[in-house]
Amino acid sequence: MTGPQKISPRVTAVSLVRTALPIGAFYLTEILVGLTDLAVVGALGTTELAAVGLGKTVLLAFMTVGFAVLSLGAVLMAEDPEPGRCGVVVSGSLLLALPFAATAVLIGGGAGAVLAVSGYDAAFVDLFDAYARVLAWAISPALLFAVFKNVLNAVGRTGAIIWLSVAIVLGNLAGSIVLVHGVGGWDGLGVAGAAWATLCVNVAAAITLLIHVLRSGFLSFRDARPGAVRRAASDILRLGWAAGAQQALESVLFVVVLYLLGRYAVVWLAAGAVVFAVMELNYAMSGALGEVLSVRVAAARVAGGGDLVRLLRLGAGVSGAAAAIIAVTVGIVADATVAVFSSAEASPEARRLMVELLRWTTPFFLFDAWQITFVHALRGLRRTVLPMVLSTGCYWAVGLGGGIVLADNVGLGAPGIWIGFCAGLAFAAGLLATMAFRRAKRVVPVA
Repeated sequence: MTGPQKISPRVTAVSLVRTALPIGAFYLTEILVGLTDLAVVGALGTTELAAVGLGKTVLLAFMTVGFAVLSLGAVLMAEDPEPGRCGVVVSGSLLLALPFAATAVLIGGGAGAVLAVSGYDAAFVDLFDAYARVLAWAISPALLFAVFKNVLNAVGRTGAIIWLSVAIVLGNLAGSIVLVHGVGGWDGLGVAGAAWATLCVNVAAAITLLIHVLRSGFLSFRDARPGAVRRAASDILRLGWAAGAQQALESVLFVVVLYLLGRYAVVWLAAGAVVFAVMELNYAMSGALGEVLSVRVAAARVAGGGDLVRLLRLGAGVSGAAAAIIAVTVGIVADATVAVFSSAEASPEARRLMVELLRWTTPFFLFDAWQITFVHALRGLRRTVLPMVLSTGCYWAVGLGGGIVLADNVGLGAPGIWIGFCAGLAFAAGLLATMAFRRAKRVVPVA
């Protein structure tokens, strides 16, 4: 262990943003691929669109849980970014990715039967099966891509990710058009074509990124002996299970909030769905900044502490500024944003509510960004369980519980649900920030 160190001058806002932008592009890619599939398949009909939308939502929600668990590999590599150590952590990450990949295949193969038993129309179930059974296999290369992305994040060389992200979006778009609708005299594969396109681009991207990482010298498997790999997998799982649980509970929360809004008025459900769609953009940037901050915090902690408090303030400032830019932009162009996410058949009343709710919620983009930033910073400080408990309590007790009280007991209805949800984000941001700064002050050596 080296002595106390100050944060390097290179660890600046520009450095954080430059490293985070490619990772943000990767997360944005996942969103754009989903929108691309829906747009291409939507031309086939409403039933096809609904089947693909449900299949993608279920499987990608599961994939994000895997991303959260595996993200702790970046923290372990940042503590010692030597190629051999990175090889051990990557091998452990791949070992952990196997059960996620297998579970995804089981979900893709069995979800259709659950829908059939639940009373869904047989034609819908057939379309869902045709899409989900193929898309389930695309989860494996996506997880592999995330593992190799962690290597680049740990060493601060993420530039290649942005070019691969662009290639994924364009490749998926071209592949979906051809495989769904066909070309020449071929009629295409229908909804399954969209899943095959995603599978192919994910495999190509994972292989390309692996080659890049190996050729760059960031990764070596010379020390990846079974015992070391098992220990690395155990460390990732021990630290990462809480991160995965938190991601799962947060995803379920969004579904429950929409369900409760729909109980009061369908127009509120539609408006909430539009706001959540826009918030995904905020998540992409904040999540990327949080990942970069987590590895910087881990590296600074292992190097002897350093001025971690200043680093946390810098991360909060950068993520807050990015969220503010998104919020102001969305607020200014709220009408155009709603037009993108709402159908032409939406009534003037529905559009008006969507615009008002979007503008009213934009200030809370900052709290959303900060709670994402600090939960990642705490991962860099090797704290995952208590943050999961605190944030889950804020989401469900303050957010959902408070929203139900406001909706039913106070009589606010759907607005009460939404006020509670926003309050939950604010409370989570405050508690996680307090915990992160307190922990950082304990780590910093006293002169």
